[in-house]
Amino acid sequence: MIISSHSFRRLASRVPATIQAGRAQYLTSPQTAPAELPQRSAHIFSEQAGKAAEPAAPTGMIDFDLSSKLATAYPATTTNLLARYLVLREGEEYEFTAQATSVLCYVVKGSGRSFREDEVIEWTDGDAFLFPGGEAILNEAPDGDAVLFVVTDEPLLASLGCSAPTADAARVQSAHYTAKTIAAQLEDMKAGSKEPPTQMILKLGSTSFEQTGCVAPAMAAGIATMEPGAEQAPHCHDADTISLCLECDGVFSVVDGNRSDWIKNAALITPAGALHGQHNNGTNRMFSFFVQDRGPRAVRTWEPEQTEAGAQAENEAGATAA
Repeated sequence: MIISSHSFRRLASRVPATIQAGRAQYLTSPQTAPAELPQRSAHIFSEQAGKAAEPAAPTGMIDFDLSSKLATAYPATTTNLLARYLVLREGEEYEFTAQATSVLCYVVKGSGRSFREDEVIEWTDGDAFLFPGGEAILNEAPDGDAVLFVVTDEPLLASLGCSAPTADAARVQSAHYTAKTIAAQLEDMKAGSKEPPTQMILKLGSTSFEQTGCVAPAMAAGIATMEPGAEQAPHCHDADTISLCLECDGVFSVVDGNRSDWIKNAALITPAGALHGQHNNGTNRMFSFFVQDRGPRAVRTWEPEQTEAGAQAENEAGATAA
């Protein structure tokens, strides 16, 4: 229906507030948001790790969902990322399609294959691999049970009301990071140091995003190690970090003065801006796979000056017995 200018003026005189005007908000300092922001704190997904380890766990996905804390209407682990376990029973298949730009996987256990269109990646323990989102990915474990840690940027696209890019428009290209190559890279890093390093970080990248040093549009990812007895200096990131705790006996983090003990194969969320550091009180090397929610920019790390109270909280948490 077409409304003439005369009819519109007559309508506006009776209904001065339009629908569009009703949607408008005006925020003035110090009122920077109309509602209280969700509380953010460290969180470890021990229950999900336990479910994935159960012998009777069926083939399928186990979400690491913090949507209730993030106040989203869709599953989310951080603002832009969703992490899951994919359990594959021997001889079974599982197919899923992620409305995402990127599907990043780390092989926690087992070996198998993943197919997408005309591509196939054969994987084993300790491998990581990347696929574009938007198309079905078929996963199988023909020679034994397997568990994959899967991270996508589905929440980012859901928040924008967008679908995954088409194959022609996708910027993400498939990539395979083998456990053998990861181990060799870590050995090269150790050999290239004047003194044996107590901790190392190997970041994963891809040719499509080499300028940002990231693996995908919304993700930075990598491997972190720490030798027994080592401590990480307290620092901050401007990105939420998901740390998959793989070798972690006696390892804990102190996040904003609170201690979080690591649990094998569980994921620990460290919120953006939180002062944190890792400690290895065990007798073995710490080894973790991490993914950071970088959003549309590179991740920044800094070591702020600690207040006396903050330093005391860090020391007290580190001295607490496990």
